[in-house]
Amino acid sequence: MSDEEEDYMSDKFLAGLQDVRPSLVHSRGTKRQIEVESKKEELKKRQRETASSGNVDNVRLQQSLNKPISADNKGFQLLAKMGYKAGSGLGKTSDARTEPVRITIKTGRGGLGRETAVAELTLKRQELRRAHLLSKVGIESGEEVTTEAYRRRATHKAEERKLQYDIKRCQQTCESLDLKSAIAEPDLDFFWPPKQKDENETQSDADDPEVEEPSKEELYSPSEQLELLTGYLRTAYCFCYWCGTNYEDAEDLGSNCPGLTRDDH
Repeated sequence: MSDEEEDYMSDKFLAGLQDVRPSLVHSRGTKRQIEVESKKEELKKRQRETASSGNVDNVRLQQSLNKPISADNKGFQLLAKMGYKAGSGLGKTSDARTEPVRITIKTGRGGLGRETAVAELTLKRQELRRAHLLSKVGIESGEEVTTEAYRRRATHKAEERKLQYDIKRCQQTCESLDLKSAIAEPDLDFFWPPKQKDENETQSDADDPEVEEPSKEELYSPSEQLELLTGYLRTAYCFCYWCGTNYEDAEDLGSNCPGLTRDDH
């Protein structure tokens, strides 16, 4: 045997082999794990076979129920002797049942009431989702909703979000231009973005329970705030928010800017 060939009796050759048969595993933990995995595989196989056989049995059952009982059937012959006729109701009254009770073979391992519980859970989730969507557009869950009302309120909400966005951008622009012009304080409180209070101011406000007077910002609606902001920027700096342009003078602004509102642009 040459030096290049490995000796099949050496430890090096045997170390490269891996046999996972339970009878050859010396570790009790590894052996237990192998047994558990094999039992799981057997259980899954039996469940698949049971499910497939259950589906087949249900199909055969429904096919059998759809076929009428033949005249040579012993049960049919006994009923015929007692006055039963094919197609008539089974019983004393004329409106008795003419079809057998429908049955279905249960193949799953869930409880008898599980399907009903799952259906109720699905319906509840749909109701909660609907109420959540309606609350987003300001509609109460108990309120009667029409398609037109939903669209109108959704449009109103979208316009409010757009209005708040425009106000925020105008405030940032106004603050930037005022600071460049060495203006330390805004003419109106809402002309600049609101400043966050530090911890000392928050604590002093909590210690002083006096009723605060409403700020000037609260006296104007969002649309009025936006109108005042855009008007101030045009008058003070010849800046049109809708154009996004800082014009040279009032004459340049009046001749090149389409108008005062978004719709004009």
